[in-house]
Amino acid sequence: MPAFKRKIFYLSGFDPRGARFYQQLYTEQAAIFGATTGRTIEVGDRRREPPRSAAWTVRDREADAETDYVFLNWDDVVRAHWVKNPVGLLGHSLRAYGNFTRRVDWSIVHKFPWGVKIAFYYPGISTILLPILFGLLLAIPLIALLGWGWGLLASAMAGIGIAMGVVKKIQGFWLLRFIIFNDKLARGMPADVDARMAEFAEAIRASFAEDRDEILFVTHSNGSILAMPVMARLLEACGGTLPDRFSLVTLGSSIPLIGARRDSRYFRALLDKVGAGDFRWLDVNSITDGACIAGIDPCIGGAPRSARLFQTSPRWFRYCDPASYQARRRNKYETHFDYLKTFDRISPLDYVAISSGARPLAKSIEAFKAENNV
Repeated sequence: MPAFKRKIFYLSGFDPRGARFYQQLYTEQAAIFGATTGRTIEVGDRRREPPRSAAWTVRDREADAETDYVFLNWDDVVRAHWVKNPVGLLGHSLRAYGNFTRRVDWSIVHKFPWGVKIAFYYPGISTILLPILFGLLLAIPLIALLGWGWGLLASAMAGIGIAMGVVKKIQGFWLLRFIIFNDKLARGMPADVDARMAEFAEAIRASFAEDRDEILFVTHSNGSILAMPVMARLLEACGGTLPDRFSLVTLGSSIPLIGARRDSRYFRALLDKVGAGDFRWLDVNSITDGACIAGIDPCIGGAPRSARLFQTSPRWFRYCDPASYQARRRNKYETHFDYLKTFDRISPLDYVAISSGARPLAKSIEAFKAENNV
């Protein structure tokens, strides 16, 4: 039997890719981590985990630690809410932007980093305005070449084509779908999403009876928003206090995006319930990541928080060389996944480190604080 036994429940963001992609990503990063540290991190084969999950085993031979890594499948639910029709995507986007703009509490939103505000509106503005801009730029030469009728049609089609290429390059279509889905969440939890989160809450609660040294509920991106109904159920089942060996880890989260909506009273009630709970909470966000909301208390605008929150940036510029850092910053989509990756120098909060080794999360947080004078 391993000396240290951990169980991780991982909830991904609004991503139609399932367990296979995330296991491959973890395996690649474990190999980089092992090459950097000289440790042997073995990632086992993927297996089915009832009722709807996948799982694999992670072993750190040198630390004599073993992690049962459970991937909470909801990619089928994501695909059910994934708008495919281009016309429908535009229409739903306009509605979602209108709802967010009219119904957010701007006293909270003005505290969001400027990068977040730009990243939020940029896909919508690009989808609507860029076709017009490119079409106008191309109209004069194409009209001169083809005449008014064909020239206007050709310039319009070319403008749309160029604009869509730009939006695709910046992952704008994913961001539009992200915004549409979160507008749904703000207005009310869809029944299929709520049912799946209830199943996940029960699976995590059942693990409290297992012989584990540590249990981590790790969420990324949109998964951190959906962690709130899961956590509320866990706290209700456990009388408001979760086992000390349990921790919530939110990576690149955008919880305040829904929490700032004035019309999302049910979600504010969930945040208040979660914030009043007794549990350890690590929240890692980066100012360079426009798809998260960095430096903002997840429970902002609600009741006073009791949950033991430690919120930090991964300080990526301190854990990779300058050239590597600049390259990472330029690719905003990949930056949003850097929380799950290993860097040139290993941080105490490196994802592979906290998910594979024998050091509990509480001690990893203390080591990070000491190393960065926090």
